[in-house]
Amino acid sequence: MKVLLVVLSGDAQHACDRLAVLYPEASLEIIPRSEIEIGRFSSRLGRLRARRPDVFAIATENLKWQRGQNLFMLFGAMGGAREVVLLDAQEGLRRESGRALLSRAPLRLAREAAASASVMARARRELESLEQEIERGSANVSVRQRVDAHKQIKITYLRSTPGPGRQAGGAASHIKGVIEGLLELGAKVELVSNDVLIGLDPARLPITTIDPESLGTTRAVFDINNNAVFTNRAVHLVEQSQPDFIYQRYARFSWAGVAASLRSRRPLFLEYNGSEVWVGMHWDRVSKLDLLARYERLNLAAASRIFVVSEVERNNLLGDGFAPEKIVVNPNGVDTDVFRPAIGGERVRADLALRKEEQLVGFVGSFGPWHGVLVLAEAIKLIPAEMPIRFLLVGAGALQDQMKRLLKDETETGRVIFTGAVGHAEVPALLDACDVLVSPHIPLAAGADFFGSPTKLFEYMAMGKGIVASRLGQIGEVLTDEKTALLVEPGNANELSAAIMRLAESRELREALGEAARQTAVERHTWKRNAQKIMDAYNDWLQESGA
Repeated sequence: MKVLLVVLSGDAQHACDRLAVLYPEASLEIIPRSEIEIGRFSSRLGRLRARRPDVFAIATENLKWQRGQNLFMLFGAMGGAREVVLLDAQEGLRRESGRALLSRAPLRLAREAAASASVMARARRELESLEQEIERGSANVSVRQRVDAHKQIKITYLRSTPGPGRQAGGAASHIKGVIEGLLELGAKVELVSNDVLIGLDPARLPITTIDPESLGTTRAVFDINNNAVFTNRAVHLVEQSQPDFIYQRYARFSWAGVAASLRSRRPLFLEYNGSEVWVGMHWDRVSKLDLLARYERLNLAAASRIFVVSEVERNNLLGDGFAPEKIVVNPNGVDTDVFRPAIGGERVRADLALRKEEQLVGFVGSFGPWHGVLVLAEAIKLIPAEMPIRFLLVGAGALQDQMKRLLKDETETGRVIFTGAVGHAEVPALLDACDVLVSPHIPLAAGADFFGSPTKLFEYMAMGKGIVASRLGQIGEVLTDEKTALLVEPGNANELSAAIMRLAESRELREALGEAARQTAVERHTWKRNAQKIMDAYNDWLQESGA
């Protein structure tokens, strides 16, 4: 028996282990995601048929968040699989015979298409209504009356991001950091989220989870439907809670914060990490860009304050006509108690069987197109094999398979170690095991200015290690060349490899740069300082409102 596995998201090894239990006598082959997503449908189907699978398996992070399940499973059945399996990292499982999938497909697809059309019609009506309310000035909000000036500030945090919350990464770290920073400042925070968020202690704050629905023939329909599901509950919860203000991390096709602000007459504080329209055009392809642009404009217009992570994004909003007093630059941060030296690195080095003289160079990221991982792969190949340097590459993402192919020889010799996706709690010890940390970001597509504020940059700084980073956007503003890091030209593999070798060969330089970087992180870039900017913005808004 032959099992073919496609990993859409989540941990590939976990999926392999589960399939080994389900099909103990089968041979297992993992095929690239691109084989079923790129090219004409007939070509993709032909490639699958040529492999003659008995079982076609699709692995995802969370079945609740996987759109197009019926289409993926039907594709497997049409590719000749006698059985199709969809499984996730939370032990979720869908398992159907190919014959049953083919016989049920017409009715299933017709129902889903009809439901999708209904979702889009309702969403357009709701969007038009909200746009009209904002245009009429209905977004005027009231100040909650407080008995005294020292009463605890109450905040409802909305997380409606269209994806799992359990995944490690910058977004999860940011949400956790902001909430814990606000709690540390004495605020009362209530979280309304569409998934469980890693690392947050429910004993410290009330958490309401609104589960998504799998309906939607396209990504846009899936997102819009689940934003409708989320908004219906969230608005009711905000009206019941009556917070001082609503804080929302802006998300694709979301209008929950806008509707909640209008209904409760509480100000919306919007965290805006960049244009989802731009992302949809260049990174994470999505349809209905015209509709997405309207949702984006709606959120920005309705917000009483807009928090951006960089000056570049502030300038983008100013160029779009938004008032400067609405925009607050608030870069990402780090928990310097969690990310600190001597927090488990020696154990990791022992587990990796590193020799005393070997220097370990680390990278943590989602292997996205902006992270510069292919430039890093090129730089690794430029470093002489006889140098006692090894590389620890932590994370997973779109370019991981390509990077693995480029570094196949180095991986086989043990010079390069891919960990795959790991829990965020494991990251500090992995970073602590390293001597050098790299952040090789590259310029954005279409010549756009780099608007990001990489969370890992601040985590690197807090670890007190030697850092090599690209001189790009905020990275080159937060880090100082030769003082807190070595900065290199973005996309220049020669400069990157030379800087890595220089730090690997000089313990004195690594320690000097690392100590200065950690001191800067502690003094300027904690999540508490990030949260304080939010509280200061609220106080400024109160003064403007005449409270």
